[in-house]
Amino acid sequence: MDTHDVGAPTTTWSRRQFMKGSLAVAASAAALSSFGCAPSAEVKKKEGDTAPAVNPEEGGTWVPAACWHNCGGRCVNKVMVKEGAVVRQKTDDSHEDSAEFPQQRGCVRGKAQQQQCFGADRILYPLKRKGWQPGGGEKSNGAMRGKDEWERISWDEAIDLACQEIKRISDELGPTGFYCKSPDAVINVMCGCVRGWDTTSHGTYTLGCDMIGLPPTDTGKANDRFDLLNAEHIILYSSNPTWSAAGTPTYYFIQAKEAGVKFTSVDPLYNASAQMLDADWIPVRNGTDMAFMLATAYEMLRLDDEEGDIVDWDFLNTYTVGFDADHMPADAKLDENLKDYLLGTYDDTPKTPAWAEPICGVPPEQVTAFARILGKNNKTMLLHNYGMVRCNGAEMIPQMLMTLGAMGGHMGKSGHATGGAYHANCGNYGPNLVSAGSAKNPKTTNPCSTGVRQPQLYDLILNGGGDVLDVSNSYGSFHEPIPTTLGPIKGIFHVTDATLQTSLHQKAGIEAHRAVDFVLTRAQFMTTNARYSDIILPVTTEWERPGGVTTCNREFVYCYSKVTDPLGEAKTDQEIGTLLLEGMGMDPKLAYETSETQQFFDQIAGSKIMGASGEMEPLVTITDADIKEWGVTGEAQQGVIALSEFVANGGYQFKRTPDDGHGFIGYEDFVSDPAANPLSSASGKLEIYCQARHDLMTSFGYDGVEQYKPYPTYVVPCVGYESTFKDGTVGGEKGDYPFIMYNPHYLRRSHTVFDNCPWLRETWANPVFLNREDAEAKGIKDGDTVLISSPAGKGLRNAAILDILMPGVVGVPHGAWVDVDEKTGIDRAGSDNYLIGAEYGGMGVSGYNNQICNVEKYTGEALGADCDQPQRIVSA
Repeated sequence: MDTHDVGAPTTTWSRRQFMKGSLAVAASAAALSSFGCAPSAEVKKKEGDTAPAVNPEEGGTWVPAACWHNCGGRCVNKVMVKEGAVVRQKTDDSHEDSAEFPQQRGCVRGKAQQQQCFGADRILYPLKRKGWQPGGGEKSNGAMRGKDEWERISWDEAIDLACQEIKRISDELGPTGFYCKSPDAVINVMCGCVRGWDTTSHGTYTLGCDMIGLPPTDTGKANDRFDLLNAEHIILYSSNPTWSAAGTPTYYFIQAKEAGVKFTSVDPLYNASAQMLDADWIPVRNGTDMAFMLATAYEMLRLDDEEGDIVDWDFLNTYTVGFDADHMPADAKLDENLKDYLLGTYDDTPKTPAWAEPICGVPPEQVTAFARILGKNNKTMLLHNYGMVRCNGAEMIPQMLMTLGAMGGHMGKSGHATGGAYHANCGNYGPNLVSAGSAKNPKTTNPCSTGVRQPQLYDLILNGGGDVLDVSNSYGSFHEPIPTTLGPIKGIFHVTDATLQTSLHQKAGIEAHRAVDFVLTRAQFMTTNARYSDIILPVTTEWERPGGVTTCNREFVYCYSKVTDPLGEAKTDQEIGTLLLEGMGMDPKLAYETSETQQFFDQIAGSKIMGASGEMEPLVTITDADIKEWGVTGEAQQGVIALSEFVANGGYQFKRTPDDGHGFIGYEDFVSDPAANPLSSASGKLEIYCQARHDLMTSFGYDGVEQYKPYPTYVVPCVGYESTFKDGTVGGEKGDYPFIMYNPHYLRRSHTVFDNCPWLRETWANPVFLNREDAEAKGIKDGDTVLISSPAGKGLRNAAILDILMPGVVGVPHGAWVDVDEKTGIDRAGSDNYLIGAEYGGMGVSGYNNQICNVEKYTGEALGADCDQPQRIVSA
């Protein structure tokens, strides 16, 4: 357990203490600026000091504090609050740490969380863009969004102006006059909106996993953490949990390594997880994984034919359909199968390792070695994340990766697994042993059911409306297309999302924001969403709210509490929503049934634990005295931990042992009795050939969809590796954009969150990853400012020269807040999505990870370190 002193000086720091020995003190609520932002101060250490001048814990209180961002870790943070200021921070120390009962330790991002609450650039008062006035048209002065100055206004004025404009647009255009990526209950009640959808994190795993027999996004069917030690091989495919799910997942894999498990990493980068686990590295060009997987399957067939004992034919024949002609699904419309495709029966091109090498870059001997690891006599776990399916042309990878696991029989038994290794449950799947309760609020419905693919939505706004195919009105909720004609969209809402920053086609997105009459944003900082808005409503962080309970992983429920009163005039989402609904003349109870304190209590009361009976039972003991003390309604109940202890401890962790009876093996019930435990597909089996998913995909009618078959095949993507060549032929002359680009997740940020955090900016730069050979050929040295150019846009970053990145690959770590130079059109932050256009095909997947670009040494003014650049502090 680490404790970090952030309020008093010290002379020595361990290597694990944060920020290279220099920490900034958090500002208290009493020290706020009158200009809309909170100040920061630096701790001054006196020369010769050998101990803190004061005891920072004297008179203070440790509070379990939220770490609420979508990072994948879901860890514990506790802060010492003294006289209204956070003076120290630590992570989980609720029990002794052990392999069986690990502490839920936080990462560097969690240790910087206080700068999300007390940052100097917090927006603390309602702000209005000076050039904007309600009424639409020229009054909106939309071209100045992102350029204009800001003025501080009162809450009354902010709500009045916002409601005037919402009523005007709603009266004129109805719910389709507005757009919001993730509307909340208030927007549903107030006016409704067109919704944007995107394949985002899970890529092609958002489309029809249930149709091929997989669980949603292929998570939940890998094994329990204790079973990792029973494997002989663990393959981390496109997976870097040390960065993407920092916290306990990494510890699980470390234990497996110490037990002798051999790791293999498949990734264009020899990433931090691979290095830590001493993994064998199979470098595959981003966006070419299908070629590599097909060659692996071919090689498994060849080895099995020549040597035997590689392919588990009993598993394929019993639990799958569509691998060969003798085991086709009943609804098949095409007399083709994967095995014959691999052998070249249909196109005279066997999918050999030699065929795949020019595409994916993997030498044949490495494909052969990988095929052997997947052989049926090895205890192998094939665990994937989603970088390889956030690519153009990746539609069939879910079926293909599933097929590789099935060919080796790596499902349903100890030491074997095939499935996702994602987010907080990475490396530890199974039914929840503890779970958080939920708050009770009315269910609301968006009066507009239309969903538009996010990048095309920007074009729709710029064109003043048009014809669209509504194929999904929410993330992953796909259906057969509904042809729809939309009129103009004149209003944009941003609630809890970072849509303009995290979605591709960002350059057009900025122009779309400038084209509408009104943009309303709730924000804590001058984020990209906020920067291109008209009115910003300051919203609290989770540290300024009553508290909450969240399920972190199958063994741990976190309960966090209020750290500080709201800073400045910031309000919670519910308080803001209430003001908006009242301003619209509507009853807030249509969206909010109870107080936020009542909702916090309901989350606690509804929390469950796996009981001895095998059923979920109440976790927290609640007495009538507790209910009276909290001032809420509820009923007394008996659990395993008292309410006061649950809150003070920061939740509850289910204590595990390897023989506790709560271990989990993915697909074990299906493999033991497939008839009694059918999967979600039409056949009840794993569908290597899936007619239903193919029919749904082809119904969208997107460009290039006719290339796809109901079984996995290699399809040249609309943009990808082939696009780096002049005529699209691999091995030919390189074109204007000779590099293939991807956007890895990175410890500095959680998606876009923390990009403004000075501590993390100093510790983790904002680089572009370049292969050494590529950089030397371009005359680029480590630290040089580099111009990254793509068909969509241009951006600047400082070069990080690597020997562990494939040649021809450029890595642009995800999430930098766009900072466009209006004179040159170059983004000085090098935002990954400013470099990506709107191209798509197949199912409409957003191809974040196989874009094309060029890199050159920048001849203009060098960037320098971005930790030296000013924060977006508004002096209004």
